[in-house]
Amino acid sequence: MLLPKHNTLRSLKELFRQQLNDMYEEEEVDALCRWTLQDTLNLDANKMDSDAPTLTESNLNLIIPVLERLAESEPYQYIIGEVEFYGCKLKVDNRVLIPRPETEELCELVLRENDTSKPLNVIDLGTGSGCIPIALKSKAPAWKVDAVEVDEDALIVAKENAQRNNLEINFHQLDLLTTRNSQLATYHIIVSNPPYIAEKEADKIKENVLVHEPHLALFIADEDPLLFYRKMLDIGQHALEKGGKFYFEFNEQYGQEMIELMAQKGYSDIRIVKDLSGKDRFAYCVKR
Repeated sequence: MLLPKHNTLRSLKELFRQQLNDMYEEEEVDALCRWTLQDTLNLDANKMDSDAPTLTESNLNLIIPVLERLAESEPYQYIIGEVEFYGCKLKVDNRVLIPRPETEELCELVLRENDTSKPLNVIDLGTGSGCIPIALKSKAPAWKVDAVEVDEDALIVAKENAQRNNLEINFHQLDLLTTRNSQLATYHIIVSNPPYIAEKEADKIKENVLVHEPHLALFIADEDPLLFYRKMLDIGQHALEKGGKFYFEFNEQYGQEMIELMAQKGYSDIRIVKDLSGKDRFAYCVKR
């Protein structure tokens, strides 16, 4: 890989564009360059358009390996090893899905609609990196928060993330598809962001996601795209107290199907909430 001709911030930015323009939009490439400078050199992003200071060889020895891994389609968050989610720093690697902004919106919805000062019992089903329970517990310390995950490796990461943020969360290894009702306590709130991308949609997924992020956390079989939601709604009949609330993140294509499924399972106060992009993204219902 050629190094910037004059070793300036401006020429480095151009090198990022040359190497990554086939994979990302220009705005994304510029953001990756800015993040790399911030995380490797602790450099003020406001100096991005400046020709000073000159980058030293030691600077470039930190930056160029990141760019090389980006050029191999590896997600930036895995390269750096962490991500910020709802004000919390989380460790991420290829054992867990990288938390998305939409899931921050899910956490915001739950916190906005419930009393954070009361000792509510809350559980996240399919926790992955632990981002949801960590975000909720960080803003609602009075809540008793549990989380379950089928994958042992992901659970290790989630537990470490809770420790990193000094938060007490109870983690359990459980397979939602085979969980018996007696294995869960009773909760005021159940939250979940399960796998919801149909396998047939894989060709629409960016290479950096498809190659590096865990498919177990991304995809669901084409023949039953609402499998997890149906199972969790069944679980909720025993694990939710009367008047307890369900919050789901789901595939925007299945808004009407989600409404029908929640009604079929006997829940009330059903609604679909759009994300900031205007897409059907979150489902809500209440146990009668």
